[in-house]
Amino acid sequence: MKRLLTIITSLFFVAQFGIAQEATTSSLLWEITGKKVKSPSYLFGTMHLIPNDDFLFPESLQEKVKESDILVMEIGGLNEQMKAMKLMMLDSGTMFDKFNEEQLDSIFTYSKENLGFEEAQMRMAFGKMKPFVLLQLFIKDAFGENPQSYEMSFEQIAKAEEIEIIGLETIEEQMGFIDNLSDEEQVKMVMDALKDEEDGAESSRELVDIYLSQDVEKIHEFTTSSNMSSPEFEEDFLNNRNQNWIKPIRKIIKKNKAFIAVGAAHLGGPEGVIELLRAQGYTLTPVKL
Repeated sequence: MKRLLTIITSLFFVAQFGIAQEATTSSLLWEITGKKVKSPSYLFGTMHLIPNDDFLFPESLQEKVKESDILVMEIGGLNEQMKAMKLMMLDSGTMFDKFNEEQLDSIFTYSKENLGFEEAQMRMAFGKMKPFVLLQLFIKDAFGENPQSYEMSFEQIAKAEEIEIIGLETIEEQMGFIDNLSDEEQVKMVMDALKDEEDGAESSRELVDIYLSQDVEKIHEFTTSSNMSSPEFEEDFLNNRNQNWIKPIRKIIKKNKAFIAVGAAHLGGPEGVIELLRAQGYTLTPVKL
């Protein structure tokens, strides 16, 4: 569950932007200035799904998007996401052939008891898809009814304000990271996520609470210390992507006042986006929320 902050959930604001009465050392929102940046841009760490009751989205945050020339996200909005369905399909065979009988029993039992799907419905709806799709299904359920999405909210604002929306990577590139996982790795991730769900909502609540703490280093540590994590996961899903994003971010913020929104786990750590931009000579300052 923890590692998926950067993939699906990756990943609120009870105070208004303004003059902080005490020093802010970390935040989900960072101002980018310096190195020939004409106007400040902003970097925001999202949680891709969050329970409706925890989705605190003040007007002050909305204004940061409205005041921007361009909205930058991991992928360029819903049009890119619509392509994902085709990329999630198997070339041959069925998803459920990849699980053993005991695993299938756990999947179908959980689906019936928690999602209202009978085995036949599961086989019909998801049989031709990659195992990774089940993670989306289980994780969405973990965040309750009608979970909210910061990316969708930002996109709605941008469209209403006629602000250009671009992505740091394509949906094909993002799905490519998933396709690099073997069937065995995907099956393990599904079963580990299912185990978390069967143990209750504790993991989901812990993830949300750490996100709401706005401590980007704790968010990064939480993600990379999961028993589902690994050095390969950290390198492929976090570090490599972070590195790939720096060049386009530098180009964007040189000429535009940008609002950049990526999964919160990408911000912290020695190879996170914040430190990588600092290494390029930019000043990143946490903004109190």
